[in-house]
Order: sequence, then C-alpha cells, then structure tokens
Amino acid sequence: MKLGLSLYSFGADIHSGRMTTQEAIRQAAALGCDGVELVAEQHIPGWPDPSLDDLTEIRDLITSLGMELFCFSCYFGKNIRSDRPQTQDELHATARKMIAMAAYMGAPIMRPAFTADPVDELIDFVRAMLPTLEKYGVIWGVEVHAPHPPGYYQKALETVDSPWFRLVPDFSCWQGPEAPGQIQSNELSTFEPLLPYTVHCHAKAHFFDENGEEPNTPYKELLGMLRDYGFEGSVAGEYEGWFLDYKPSVETTGTMFRLLERYGRG
Repeated sequence: MKLGLSLYSFGADIHSGRMTTQEAIRQAAALGCDGVELVAEQHIPGWPDPSLDDLTEIRDLITSLGMELFCFSCYFGKNIRSDRPQTQDELHATARKMIAMAAYMGAPIMRPAFTADPVDELIDFVRAMLPTLEKYGVIWGVEVHAPHPPGYYQKALETVDSPWFRLVPDFSCWQGPEAPGQIQSNELSTFEPLLPYTVHCHAKAHFFDENGEEPNTPYKELLGMLRDYGFEGSVAGEYEGWFLDYKPSVETTGTMFRLLERYGRG
C-alpha cells in the first residue's frame, strides 16, 4: 500500500499563515511520503474558481517531488447559496467540474463530502455522474466516517455496482471511546467487509503518546488488515488534533507518518 499525509494535518500551520500549501507539500515529501491528499477549499487558492496556473503549480510540485496526489477532497451540497437551494442541474454541473479538476490534478480518486440523506439520493446522484467519472478516469470515493456505522454505504455500493464508485473508510469508525467526539466504537471485524470496496483510507489521529502511538486508534490492527488483504491503494494520515491548540504540526505529522510506516510497511 502507499502511505502519505492529508494536507489537512498541517491545518494549524496553514490556517495561521505559518506555512503555505506548497511548503506543506514539501514537508510531506521530506518525511518520505508516497503521496498526499488535499482538501480543495483549504489548499487551492481561489476555490471554487481557481486559476489554471494555481492548479498546475500544485500538481507539478507534487510530481516533481516524486509523490502522487492520492485523493482530491472537496465539499458541495444544496445549501451553498444564501437565497435558495441549488437545483439538481446545478449540483450535477458542480460535480462534473470537480471531477474534471481532480483529473487535471492527476488524482485517481475524488472524495466529495456530499450530504445525501436518505442514501437513495446518493445512489441516484452517483449514477448520473458515472459517465463523467468514467470519461475522466476518476473514482468517486464516498467516505464512511463516525458517527455513521461502517456498513452505512453498503446498499449504495452494491446498488451502483461500479468500479467508479468506491469507499474511503475513515479510522474514526474504529476509534476508542476516549477519542474527541466519539459516540460509538465499532468492532474491528466490521472493517473486513469494506476491504473489497476500499480504494483509499483516512488514518485519523488526535493524540500521540510518548511511544508515538495513537492511543485511541487501532493503527496496528487496521493497517495489518489492509496488508493481509493485499491492499494496493493509499492511506493518508489525517491529524485532527491541531484544532485543539493550533501548535506547529511539523513534529506531530512526522510522528504520525512514522506510525503509518511502522504498521503499514510490514
């Protein structure tokens, strides 16, 4: 499997102006990451209408450092206007635009944080996007994240039944009860049925102990299950503890990436 970091992990530095997106990418490369994940709203200037120059600069920097863009994360939904909800046609146009940008950036996976409830609404939407996803060679990776149970999107995956619609499990689903905001922890066995659909993972982290372990997240077990399955996708460390104190995250992201290597390299 390929290991790297989500640039979200550098949030304290980027939000405070201590670090640019480009500097975060260089720091990830210096740590030895195979690739990175970016969040469009946080890391691409001018979003949602970025310049081609900015997209190209970020894309080319990642590849020049010998890394991949694992995943292009973005947000969209009905309620981005102040005067009215977006129409279905407007939502489709936004999604097609994001798919095209993900492809231009070289990302094989787009993780749209798209609120659809009930799940049937997501099924209809993704089906409408399948021709565009296939055209651009981009996989729609739906994220399963706490508090949703691990099997929350099983019906959608089985109904759509397409290689262009897959899963991005977030390790928050299996964090212990002491993790911030944790409502319910799930048995590790619930990860196994997700593996055939999994193309990318978010390795959540909030804290690290003196041994460099994340005490609330079973990294060893989850990464071991991925290795045993023969997973060839990507895992991005996602340090979320920065928003608690806004301290510089360079040392912490190094600790997290070493933890990923410890259990992900075998």
